[in-house]
Amino acid sequence: MLQLLTGCETNAQGDQPLSAGSTESVVKARITALNKRAKSLNRDSTNQAIASAYEAYLLAYENKYKELEADALVILSEGYLYNDIYDLALEYSFDALEIYKGLDKPAKMGATYTLLGWIYYDVENAEFSLKYHTMAYDYYKTHQNPDETGLSLNAIGLIYQLKNEFGKAEGFFKQALVMAEKHNKRALISAAYNNLGISSNNNKNYKQAIIYFNLALQYSTKQLLSLAELNNQMAYSLINLGRNEEALVALKKARAFIDQSSSNSKKENLLDNYKVFSLLYQRMGDYRQAFENTNSYNAVREEFLSKNKVNALLTLTLKREAQEKERQLEALSVKESLKSFQRNALAIIVVLLIVIGILLYGKLRSRQRKKAEQAAIKQQEIEKELEHTVLDKKALNERLDFNHIELKNYALYIAHRNDLIVKFIEELGGLDRTEPVEIPHQLHKLVNKFKYDINLEKYVEDFNLKVETQYQDFFYNLQQKFPHLSQNERRLCAQIRLSLSIKEIATLNNISVKSAEMARYRLRKHFGLQQNDNLNDYLKSF
Repeated sequence: MLQLLTGCETNAQGDQPLSAGSTESVVKARITALNKRAKSLNRDSTNQAIASAYEAYLLAYENKYKELEADALVILSEGYLYNDIYDLALEYSFDALEIYKGLDKPAKMGATYTLLGWIYYDVENAEFSLKYHTMAYDYYKTHQNPDETGLSLNAIGLIYQLKNEFGKAEGFFKQALVMAEKHNKRALISAAYNNLGISSNNNKNYKQAIIYFNLALQYSTKQLLSLAELNNQMAYSLINLGRNEEALVALKKARAFIDQSSSNSKKENLLDNYKVFSLLYQRMGDYRQAFENTNSYNAVREEFLSKNKVNALLTLTLKREAQEKERQLEALSVKESLKSFQRNALAIIVVLLIVIGILLYGKLRSRQRKKAEQAAIKQQEIEKELEHTVLDKKALNERLDFNHIELKNYALYIAHRNDLIVKFIEELGGLDRTEPVEIPHQLHKLVNKFKYDINLEKYVEDFNLKVETQYQDFFYNLQQKFPHLSQNERRLCAQIRLSLSIKEIATLNNISVKSAEMARYRLRKHFGLQQNDNLNDYLKSF
C-alpha cells in the first residue's frame, strides 16, 4: 500500500521497482500476478490474499482496467467470505457482477453467480442462495460446462438440505454424482457421496449413510477439511447405531484434521465436531464432557455466525435499497425551470385541449347513441330473419366465423385509433418547442387532422355492444358457471376468446400491458386452470 502511494511499485516477484514509464503490458502482468497470488492464498492465508487482491484492485482501478478490477473484487469477496465478513463479501461480488455485465463477460458472470450463491448459503438465506446457484447452473448447462454444472447441481442439493427438503436434495446429489462419474471428477464424486450420506443421516438411515461415507473416503482427494467433515458425519451415524467407541475414534480423527488445517473456514467443521462430541458424551452418560462441548459449540457459533450474519444481511439490504432509491430520484429529476414564454405556451395548449375535448365529447356521445340504436335495429332484423328462415348447420357456422373475424378486425381497428390519439397528444405536447408565431398554425393543422378521429371511449363501448350482441350465448353460459365475474372480467374473457394479443387488449382497454397480463392471470386463477392449460381454448368451450 505504501509503495502505491509513493509511486514506487515492485514487479510481480517483488524484486525490481517499476518505472513511471512502465508499459501497459507490464502493468497488466503485475495486476494479473497479484490476483493469481491472492487466489492461491485465499483459503489458507486469507489476510495475505486480501492484501494482494486489494493492491491489484487499486492498480487496476487507477489504470482503468475494468476486467482486472472485477477479477480483484471477486477475490476480495472470496477472502471476506472466508473471514465471515459477509456484508463486504456481498458488496464486492455485486460490484464485480456489474462490471462483468457491462463488459459482456458471461463466463465470469456465471462464476460470480456461484460466489453469490455461496455467500447467501453461508448466511443461511436459502431463497437467494437458490436463486444465484440456479442462475449459475442455467449458464453452465447452456454452455455445456460439465465441471461447473456438476458443482452447481451439488450446491443446489445443499440448499434443499438447508431447507430440510431432503428428498429434493438427494435427487440433485445423485445428478451431480452421475455427471462427476461420467467425467471422472474425484473431488466432486467424494463430495456427492458425502452429501448423500448426510441426507441418509437426516432420514435416519444410518447404515446407508456409512456406506456413502466410506465411498466418499475412497474417492477423497485428502483435503484436510473434507476428511474432517467425513469423519464428523461418520461419527454421527455410528453414535445412532450404538457404536460409540468407533464414533470416538472418528471424532478424534476429525479434530486432528481440523487442527492441522490453516484454513479460515475450519470453524464450521469445528462446530460440527463440538456438536457431535456433545451427543456422544450424552449417550455415554458423561454429562460434564457433554456440557463442556456444548459450551464450546455455542462460543464458536456466537463468534462468527449469528451476529455477523444478521448484521451482514441488514447492512447490505439497507445499502442496496438506498442505492435503488437514489437511482429513482436521479431518473425522476426534472430539468431547469421553463422560461416564461414556454409556460404560457403550455398553458394555451392545455386550454385548447380542454375546449376541443368538450366539443368532441358532445359529438361523440351523440354518435354513440346513434350507433346503439342502429345496433338494436340490426339485432331486431336478425331476429325477424331467424324467425322466418332456418339456417342449416354449415351456413350458421360460416356466419359465426364471419362475425368472429369482423369483431376481431373491429378490435384491431380500435387499437389503431387509440394509437392515433396517443400520437396526437404527443404532437400537441411537442408544440412547446415550436416558435411562438408557428403555434396557432400548427395547432389548427393538428386539430383539423385529428378532430374526427378522437372517439376511443365511444368505439370501445360500441365494440363491447357488438360483442355482447353477437356472443349472447357465450356470456350467458359464462355467467351461469361463474356468477361473480365483474362486467370488465366478462368483457376481457370475450376479448381473449377473440384471440386478441395482450398488447391489443391493453390498447383496447386503455391500460398497460402489465395490467392486462395481471388481469389475464387473475382469470386463470379464478377458473382454476393449471400452468399448461390454454385459457383461449377453455373460453371457447362456453
